Parts: sequence; C-alpha cells; structure tokens
Amino acid sequence: MIRKFLFGAFLASLLVAVSVRAQPLPLQSQSGQQSEQAKTVTGKVTSVETGGKGFSLEVDQGNSKRTMQFVLDKNAVVQGHVGTGTTASVEYQQTGGQFVARNITEQTTPASQ
Repeated sequence: MIRKFLFGAFLASLLVAVSVRAQPLPLQSQSGQQSEQAKTVTGKVTSVETGGKGFSLEVDQGNSKRTMQFVLDKNAVVQGHVGTGTTASVEYQQTGGQFVARNITEQTTPASQ
C-alpha cells in the first residue's frame, strides 16, 4: 500500500516537473514559416504602385535612410490621404519575405505658429 502511494507521488511530481519545463510551440503560418509580431515604422512615401496594391516608404535608420517595399493586406486600413510625399506611419508584419501593411496612417505635421 505504501509502495503504491510512493509510486503515485513520484509519478505526480514527475508530471509536474515535465509540465513546468515544457514551453509552448511558436505559432506558425499556413506556409509553415514562423509569423512575426506586428511592427510599426514611420517615414516618407516615395512611390505608390498603380492600383494602390503596394508602396515604398523611406525610413531613417540612425544616420542613413532605408527604403522599404510594402504590399497591402487585403483588410488594410488607410487613415487620411496617403500618397507620394506623404509622411505615414505603417503597421506591418513580415510574411513570406514581404512586408505586409495592415494599417497606414497619414502623419500630419503641426502648423507653424
């Protein structure tokens, strides 16, 4: 009887130890690649593709500038009038090697007083 109790206690503690050490698996997209969290970047729109399915954004990275190419998510939300020359904030995810824009917001500059 004591032997069964000790074996049961040992088994229970082993299961607890294993479950504490277990880590959840990362979420994966349908293509099998790991999906990233949404990121936000702000910059100047340098070009817009015909049909508005994509655009380029020039962003500052320290002392240099970088141009990022975005494609629009099918449910992308555009706030304000965003076109070439506009400063915009873009919420995006990197999926399958592409930057997929989810939210694009025109950034207005404060009026000089």
